Parts: sequence; structure tokens; C-alpha cells
Amino acid sequence: MTARGTGQDAIRSPAASLFVVGFLSMLGQVVLLRELAVASFGVELIYLLALGLWLAAGAAGAALGGRGAAAPPRPAAVFLALAVSIPMEIAFLRGARLLFGGVTGAYLPLGEQVATAALGTVPAGVILGLLFRRAAGWMIADGGTLAAAYAWECLGGALGSVAATLSLHWGIPNLALGLGCGLVGAAAASTGSAVRRFIPLLAALLAVFLASGPLDRWMTSWNHADLSVTTDTPYGRVTVTRTGKQLVVFENDALGYESEGTEAEEFVHLAALQAPVGSRVLALGGGVAGIAAEIRRHGPSGVDYVEANRRMYEALLPLLPEETRRALGNAPLRVIFADPRSFLSRSTTPYDLILVASPEPTSGQSNRLYTVEFFRQCAARLAPSGVVALRLPSAENFWTPQLLRRNGSVHSALLSVFPEVLVVPGSVDTLFASRARLERDPGVLGARLKARGISGRLVTPEYLRYLLTNDRVGQIAGLLSRADTTPNTDARPVCYQLTALLWLGKFIPGAGDAGPPDGRILPVLLALVAVALLIARFRVAWRRAALVAVAGFGGMVAEAVILLRFQAESGSLYQDIGILLTCFMFGLAAGAFALDRAATARPRVERWWGAALLLGLALFSCGLAAVAEAGGAFFRLGPSALALGIAGALVAGIFGFASRQGVDDRQSVVSRLYAADLLGGCLGSILAGLLLIPLFGVVATAAGMAVLAIAALALL
Repeated sequence: MTARGTGQDAIRSPAASLFVVGFLSMLGQVVLLRELAVASFGVELIYLLALGLWLAAGAAGAALGGRGAAAPPRPAAVFLALAVSIPMEIAFLRGARLLFGGVTGAYLPLGEQVATAALGTVPAGVILGLLFRRAAGWMIADGGTLAAAYAWECLGGALGSVAATLSLHWGIPNLALGLGCGLVGAAAASTGSAVRRFIPLLAALLAVFLASGPLDRWMTSWNHADLSVTTDTPYGRVTVTRTGKQLVVFENDALGYESEGTEAEEFVHLAALQAPVGSRVLALGGGVAGIAAEIRRHGPSGVDYVEANRRMYEALLPLLPEETRRALGNAPLRVIFADPRSFLSRSTTPYDLILVASPEPTSGQSNRLYTVEFFRQCAARLAPSGVVALRLPSAENFWTPQLLRRNGSVHSALLSVFPEVLVVPGSVDTLFASRARLERDPGVLGARLKARGISGRLVTPEYLRYLLTNDRVGQIAGLLSRADTTPNTDARPVCYQLTALLWLGKFIPGAGDAGPPDGRILPVLLALVAVALLIARFRVAWRRAALVAVAGFGGMVAEAVILLRFQAESGSLYQDIGILLTCFMFGLAAGAFALDRAATARPRVERWWGAALLLGLALFSCGLAAVAEAGGAFFRLGPSALALGIAGALVAGIFGFASRQGVDDRQSVVSRLYAADLLGGCLGSILAGLLLIPLFGVVATAAGMAVLAIAALALL
């Protein structure tokens, strides 16, 4: 999910100033959120909180601009503050754990994590909000409109989205991108007669930009003393350290793999013993983490290793242990760079064993490999007696209600596709599913292990007997069969929201113990919103602000629904996601320009314009709800891009209508309406990602937005 940000400038025209501010807002947002993802070990809850903070900070900055009608002063100093702020916030985010006295590899206390998110995003967000207020005031003072100002800022945001996407495609490190934002901000401050005063700053930023490679390594070493490699990839930052012979791989600073561990051995041997010698194996991820080498020990006839993150693979390959490199570079294994679900949809090969080595379902990206739809794809590629295997973090002895519901949702999803499911419990549960009978006798499995001549460091016949005959096997099977949960699906991804609550339970006792949500929550929320809209009717200013907030909220929720369903269908293809976000920004710009042109042609802004736009948003939301459950071709690149463009145009049209209808002093509404837009987007982003979609699904969420749009007619 993304957000729109914010400014005026010392450039020669307000339109150019607004374009630059939109560009820096989108690009700066991406840069800082990427850094925060690393600082918070990739925890989505903190990431979404920061996105909300960014939008709220933009709203606060716009409010700081005041209500004066005169054209504000040329804000060279504000651009200068932005030029310094973004690089400084990057440095703070990279050093936050040290500054707060954190223990290496451990989470900071929750309050300090929230403080890190706030200090790492709010300053730049406030500056950009202030810049938008000043630039919009400048445009209005020159005879323009707020809708036109909004459109120019959105056009800049579209270019910023493209730049953020291409930066990863071109291999530009995130630090260099952030320093580039500083250079653009300094250049905006130094145009015209002020250029001589800012030559030292420009020179300093340019020098640091040119030295960004060594600087990147040095700053990364603050948290990784034995740094070997660090690189930014489309899926996060990969950092590798080496101590003696031990290689440790971090993804967004969370431990992903270490070469001396036994996780790959345990996973592969438990799974491969369910399949015969000479099996055809599909490994979805994990090859660089030792899975490839362990599979070879079972004598497969062929192994297809699908890796989504090519840049990570290429960075790690020269550093991997010799046995792993040999396994990856020789038959019968072949490496395929593709999205796992896309590969499954086009493959025709029947596999005897599918190993799902996906990260924990903490986000929409990883959750899509734990859903009913994904398991159906696996089933379609399995031989008649084939087996699919996966792992889920768990607990040895005590399961909280949220852990039971999270793991139960995946277990239920497997059972909805496969008649036979086996769970081997531990600190990490190993789950097997098949259409045929799964072997549960440790004596049979131990004999297979000996017959294949495999002598493991951990997995032995005695270890297999311990795993499969201890009392936890029956206890966990009973718990899962009685779990009060629903299957994890693409349309209702409950799994990653429950994972976020499990993480929150580490800091807030009881957060991981809450039961399933009451089905009446959504109607209650809608009723509360309806009451708020009725209260807003008492004052004209409140009506305008509430109308814009509804539009901002609906736009962000629609964006979240479309991106989540697109991701489930097509994977996390960053170049496609960039195109989609750009289409949303272009839709915003087009809607604002269209409303402005229509209002210029007919100066009397009629109330029915607003009614038509709100009804359009309601119909759009109804259509989105109708196709959200089915997915498929509705959420391929073309239709998704078109839908996002339409959503953006409707949101911007409502914003433009509110900025003109019954307004005599256009300067007086700039701060209030822009702040309302950002605050609505803030609520939409957080509620859609953490509450509405995970708990109620995309269909109910989209339908709820249709009801909200109709209720907003009361504001006209």
C-alpha cells in the first residue's frame, strides 16, 4: 500500500513546485519505509503504523500552513530542511537500535519501536505537508485552483512512483536513492538568485552521494559487525555476515538462514521420506538455505528449484558452502527464477513432492503461499500419491488462542483441498498433505532413511521415533481439529493479521489471546461512521472536510483491495506493482484536472456533481466486491491498472468538488481539505490492512465502502 504526500517551492512556477513536491513525497516515502522495514525486522504492523504516521504528518504540515489568503513566501528554507531531513532520517533509522541500547537480534520495546517509526518518518512528512500548503497557496494567488494544485502534486507523485520502481530494477541502493532525494530538495531550494548560497550544500550532498557505496556498507555494519555483503532487492534488504565457516543471511535484518543449522535437514528428510526414491521434486524457495543439498541425498530423478528473488540468489551464490553450490550448479537440479504461484499455474510437470519453503505468513506477499487457492495449485501439480510439505512457526508446549487460530487457518485450508493431513509438532510445525495415505509409522520411515544411506546430524531413526510417538502429536491434531477458525484464503487472508497479533503479544500481554471477531463489528463500525457524518452536517466546513476524508479513506481501501488481490494472482512483481501505483496517481491527477476544467467551463458548481461522484464511488466499490472473490483475470495487470486509475479519478473528483462548491475564499480551505484527505487515507491504510480485509475479507470490505459512499450523500 502507498500514500500520497505533499509542497510550494523556490522554483519559478507553482505548478513546477507542486510537481517536485509530489515527486519527493512519493519517492521519500518509499525510501524511508524501506529503511523502517529493516529497522523493524520486516514486521508489517510497524510498517503500516509508519504509513499512517506519514499521512498524519502530512496533514499536520498542511495545517501548519495556516489560512492566510496572501501568497506565502518562497520557501527555500523549507526545501532546504527537506534536503537535510531525508538523509538524516535514514541515518537515524539505521542506528536506532544502537541509540536505544537494543540487544543485537532482539526487538526493541514496543514504545521505542513506535518512537523509531515516528522519528524516522514524521519530520519529512510534516515538511512536505507544509510545502504543499505553500505551493497550493501560491497557485491560488496566481489565479489557479486547489484542484489544479492537487493534480500537479499527483503527477509528481506518479513520477516518484516510477522512479522508486526503476531504482530496484537498475540496482540503485536505497541509501543512494535517499541522498538523491536530498539533492533534488537542495536543487529546488537553490534555484534563481539563491543558487550561490547553496553551492556548499549541493557540493556536500553530491560528494556523499558519490561515496554512497562505502557509506552504505559502513552504516550497515553498525548492526552487523562481520558484514560480508549487503544489497537491496525487490523483496527487501539482504545482508550476509561470515564468522569463521558460519554464513548467516538476514532478510530485512531478520534471521533467514545460517549455514551451521539443521533446519533444512529436518524439513527435507521428514518430507522426502514420504516419497519414493527417484521422485520428481519441486522446491518453492529455500535452495540457498541448504534445501537443495539435502534433496540430492534422497536420489531424486529431477529437482526444480523456484526462486523468486534473483538478486538475492546471485549475491549469495559465491558465499555459500561448497556442498550447496555444487547442488545448485549440477543435475538433476535446475534453478528457475519465477514467482511460485505463477510457475505452478503454467507448469505441466507432475511432482511427487512439493516443498514450500516460504517465510512466515506475516504479509500479503507471504500469506499467498498458505491459502486454499495456493494449495489447489499444488494439488493440480502433484502426482496421484504426491505430497506437499510446509512449515509454520509454533510453540513446543503452550498454544495461545491466536496461535491456534493462525496455524488452524492453514491446517483448515489444507484439509479443504487434501483428505490426508499430518502435523509433526515442535517449535516449528511441519505439515504434510496428500490425496493418498501419509506414512506415520516411524519404523517404516527409519528403515527408508537407512536404506538410502543417509546419516543426518539431527534426523536419525531414533529422532523420527521421538517426533512421531510423543503425546504432542495427538494433542496438536485434536487442538487443530477443534480450532474455531476459517480457512485462510486469498479473499480473506486472516493468517497474516493473526501473525501480527502474535507478534504484538510479545509486548502487550493478552494481545495474543483474543478470540475470533464478533461478526457484528463491521455493521457497528458503519453505524458509528454514519453518526459521525450526521454530526458533520451541522457546519459547512465540517461537511467539506468529512466529504474529502471519506474520499481519501475509500481511495486507500480500494487501492488495498486491488493490490492485495493482484498480488495473490500475479505475485510480488515489483515492476508491475510500480505500474499499478503510477496508474492510481495518474487517475488522481486526471480526476482533479477534469473537475477543474469542468468547473472552469461552468463556474456554478452544482450539488449534483458531488452526488454523481459519490454514486460513482459506490458503484465502483460494488463492482469491486463482485469480482474480488473470483479473482482470476479480473486482477491481471491491465484490468487492475484500469481499476486503480478509475478509483483515483473518483477520489480526486470529490476532492476538487469539495474545494469549489460554495467556497468564496479558496485560500481558506487549502489546509483543512488537504489535511482531511491525508487523515482519511491514513485511516483507510491502517484499517484496511490490519482489520477490515484480514477479518472480513475483500468482498465485505469493498461492499462496506459502497455503503459509506452512499451515506456520504448526507454531506451534500
